[in-house]
Amino acid sequence: MSYERVLLVNPPSRGEWRGIRPHIGLGYLAQTLADRDIEYDVLDMNLGYRLKHLLKKIDKFKPQILGMTLLTLEYRKFYRILSEIKRAFPHLKIVVGGPHVTIMKEKVLKECQAVDFGVTYEGEKTLIELCEGRPPEKIKGLLFRADGEVAYSGDRDFEANLDKLPWPKYEKFELKRYIPEADIYSSRGCPHQCIFCPNRLISPVFRARSPENVVDEMEYWYERGYRQFNFDDDNFNLIKERVLKICDEIEKRGMKNLFLRCSNGIRADRMDREVLTRMKEVGFRYIAFGVDAGNDRMLQIVKKGETMEQIERAVKDAVELGYDVKLLFVVGTPYETRADVEDKVRLSLKYPIQDVHFYNIIPYPGTELFEWIKKNNYFLIQPEKYLNDISCLNYVPVFDTPELPADERRKVFRYLKKVQRKVHKQAVQRMMGNGLIGAIAASVVATSLFERLFYGNFLVRKILEHLRYKKAVAALK
Repeated sequence: MSYERVLLVNPPSRGEWRGIRPHIGLGYLAQTLADRDIEYDVLDMNLGYRLKHLLKKIDKFKPQILGMTLLTLEYRKFYRILSEIKRAFPHLKIVVGGPHVTIMKEKVLKECQAVDFGVTYEGEKTLIELCEGRPPEKIKGLLFRADGEVAYSGDRDFEANLDKLPWPKYEKFELKRYIPEADIYSSRGCPHQCIFCPNRLISPVFRARSPENVVDEMEYWYERGYRQFNFDDDNFNLIKERVLKICDEIEKRGMKNLFLRCSNGIRADRMDREVLTRMKEVGFRYIAFGVDAGNDRMLQIVKKGETMEQIERAVKDAVELGYDVKLLFVVGTPYETRADVEDKVRLSLKYPIQDVHFYNIIPYPGTELFEWIKKNNYFLIQPEKYLNDISCLNYVPVFDTPELPADERRKVFRYLKKVQRKVHKQAVQRMMGNGLIGAIAASVVATSLFERLFYGNFLVRKILEHLRYKKAVAALK
């Protein structure tokens, strides 16, 4: 059976950047459908839509397939939404994909009877083959139901040539409701071995788009008035020569007044002053480093594959060259002590960075961290509970260790929140100056009220992100 009408849905999430930008994964799926002349529509529930709005959308658009992306965090909420959809539209085929399906596979269809199909890993080709009517058992990467059982056709090979995939144009997305920034995935996959990261389970094979193809996408949005771009892939700078060629291609095409960011936590060991200088010349202004630990001992324990010397050199070079720098840490990893936490704090305060995040480490099923905690019986909250109620932004310990018992972890989280506010305050003072206005602005930013407003209201965050871009562009003129 073939399917001619597809509704793609991004379910409501408590994620850090919900409703700020369109979902890039759904963007790729949407563009793939469009290029095959398969009719589709999109609903991003993070823009304020509720279940009643989704049901109304289904009734009006009358899709044959509803596709929804699933995250492991809050997965039971997504199951409830899917069950309500199936109850209202029993003949509608429901397809789910995303990280949760890739990691849990058959378990998803067993736990949620509303789901008809699951798509693992990269879904573009799998979804197309399903829509075109290929038998499920012959579609690689597809979970399906057969004779009352859940079956899996086996993993699909990763797409080796990413230039073959159409990049998103978001034609059916409500673009005016997002910040005016284009997300770019210039590569896919991560070859590294960090014990806490599920990305190595989802896409362990690194592949990169050609510089020309990457800048083709940028130029498309540039011609439509966009000047702010965020490179959101895990390993944008894995290959130095490719980054330099991307910069050359941007310059060659005469793209000016750009505000370019790498916000997903790039690696310091693949960054040097030459690359940072060249990136700055074409418009890169903001870099987040995924540091995760504060000393070499902990870097080795979490299998980061970097040294503190490499990290400090990259951070120092970036701030000296005028970048806005953010450092990202995870807190509470195996064998971490209070002294190790202090090393993270020292690094955060040593350089004039713009921001720092200390994330409550969440053990995802399938990761080495998860298995280690399970083996040692260190869970304070069981996975089915914390995966639905707690995120990396909540300072609630879901496990503890002899080095950092639960009470000590809570103290550490409260302490690190004060450190983060201090970094924010210092950043605002540098930006606004040492006068009265700067002092007032810095004091406001360092309050819990500001944090609740900023992180709890996506409209406020959109406005602040837009103002950040405007200020950066004005400084270039």
